[in-house]
Amino acid sequence: MLPSFAELRPDRVVLFLGADSLLAVEQHGWQRRHAAELRLPLRLQDGLPQLDLLAQWLGERRARRLEVRLSSAWVRFAILPWQTALSDETVAQAMAQALFAEQYGAASAGWEVTLSPFKPGSARVASALDGRWLAALRELAEQQRYRLVSMQPVLVSLFNRLADKLPQDALLAVVEPRRLALLQLQRGQWASLYNRVLPEPWERRLPSLITQASATLDALNSPVYIAAPLFQRPDLGRLSATWLRLPAQRGYDPRRDPEWALCTGV
Repeated sequence: MLPSFAELRPDRVVLFLGADSLLAVEQHGWQRRHAAELRLPLRLQDGLPQLDLLAQWLGERRARRLEVRLSSAWVRFAILPWQTALSDETVAQAMAQALFAEQYGAASAGWEVTLSPFKPGSARVASALDGRWLAALRELAEQQRYRLVSMQPVLVSLFNRLADKLPQDALLAVVEPRRLALLQLQRGQWASLYNRVLPEPWERRLPSLITQASATLDALNSPVYIAAPLFQRPDLGRLSATWLRLPAQRGYDPRRDPEWALCTGV
């Protein structure tokens, strides 16, 4: 028996957990037509996001696919330089966990670590998230009868979409509300990463933060690229940078919904 049209229709909810806000949008059809949205402050209790209001909203939706985007505020990264041992998943996991333990101490014991796919000759990127967050999101999806089809850091999603616009050696600044991730690329690979709070007004803070990080990384001559949730581009003073335009998406006006464009355009 052929699947019904409803089964073929890729209705989905995209959930973004930001530094201080929770955004969710329901999209219908292959063209991702905007259907409904939810904006809430992100409330934490004992270090866990409170998802009761989100659960109620999800229960009223038609879509049954859930995709999660995570702010760099909640994800930690480590870069494993290339070596042949990276082909062994168990060894690579142990190396990543050791790096996180060295940098963050006992706090990393409960983190769940995900590695980028193995490619001969390439470094691997490890991302870590509090395992309790993953459990809470999986439980949310199960209780509301959603299929949790993906869970990705916004930084990774944006890099995957914008990588073909970047040279082999560059600095990529990904600006989220109240967060900055500055990624250094060398020969097309992740070389280092700055992940920090970005106070408001971020437009005034960004040039000095990028300049300081560039000096620390010995990358003052590297071209700078910026992906940010805004329509009008602010004056960056003496900082020379290229602003990257996210792929267009149906149903969103970047002048009205800059955060949505950033979070669901990936």
